[in-house]
Amino acid sequence: MSGDEEDELGHVCPAAWLVDEVGRFLAGDDADVADINAAGRAAVTQGAGQVNELLRSAFAAHEVVATELRVTGPKRGARRTVFAVEPTPVALLMLCLRLCDLGDEVSVLQHTAARGTTTRSATWPFGMVRSEELTRPPGFVDPALASLDQT
Repeated sequence: MSGDEEDELGHVCPAAWLVDEVGRFLAGDDADVADINAAGRAAVTQGAGQVNELLRSAFAAHEVVATELRVTGPKRGARRTVFAVEPTPVALLMLCLRLCDLGDEVSVLQHTAARGTTTRSATWPFGMVRSEELTRPPGFVDPALASLDQT
């Protein structure tokens, strides 16, 4: 059925062309119409579930999708690690205890889904208050306060 044909109940399927396109791709142009329709319907049905899963996985624009830790110092040079999850303030302190030398510059870069990257830095050692500030997700920032958040 093409996109402008009606089914037996008189309904026009807006995805009929897609079922036909996918079916022909999967079954081949030489396949009979029943095989093309069956292959197309099965694939489009499966694709609908995949679209729903994909949409559930979508990030809001402000959500952090990766956190990068950069450490720079005279003793060991520049190092960096990228994490899929955001470190907690205590985890950051413990990482720095392992990875940092006195006076190293520690930068936490939070890459968001659609609002760019927020970078916050401090010199090691620092305490819990600064660690919480470094790991605080950017979230929605009032444009009037945006410049204050980048320090």
